[in-house]
Amino acid sequence: MKNILILIVLFLGFSSVAQEAPEMAKYDAKNAANIFYYNYFEVPEKIKVKDDVLKAKVFKSLRSYNDKIKNISFLNFQKLQDLEVTVNSLGKQLYTNADLRNKVRTQIETTILPIRDSIGKLEKVLNSDFEEILSRRQYKKWIKYQKAQKRKLLPETSKTNSAREPSNINRRGLGGGRRF
Repeated sequence: MKNILILIVLFLGFSSVAQEAPEMAKYDAKNAANIFYYNYFEVPEKIKVKDDVLKAKVFKSLRSYNDKIKNISFLNFQKLQDLEVTVNSLGKQLYTNADLRNKVRTQIETTILPIRDSIGKLEKVLNSDFEEILSRRQYKKWIKYQKAQKRKLLPETSKTNSAREPSNINRRGLGGGRRF
């Protein structure tokens, strides 16, 4: 009798967990558009710039880049805020209503993509400036630092999604067993 009761409780527990709707992460339009600022004082330390003249050039390039990004952010502030409010308020409705999801997706594409493209152009200019003034090793460190900063903008995956993803251990042949 106890075994049957335990099985029923476990079955109900697993079925209720499986039917939960996924959590909607808070949408941040600035992060989606790659709007962020580099820290003037942190970058020379991270890329190991020791020469004062070179530090001044790096500082000047970063300051120019950040000023242009602030200008883009200021000009598009209202659009980004409206988009953020729209996506966050609709939340779980986007999972169920395909028409609404498509409308929001087109709104995101028309708002975010031009901003992201203009920021991408500015980053290319900044990278070309740094490629000219930095050594190869420092430039590689700069690119690595830049990628890390962009990775910080990506939304974190929820724990439930990462728990649901299957492991690839057996597919890669690392799980032991025979190879044919």
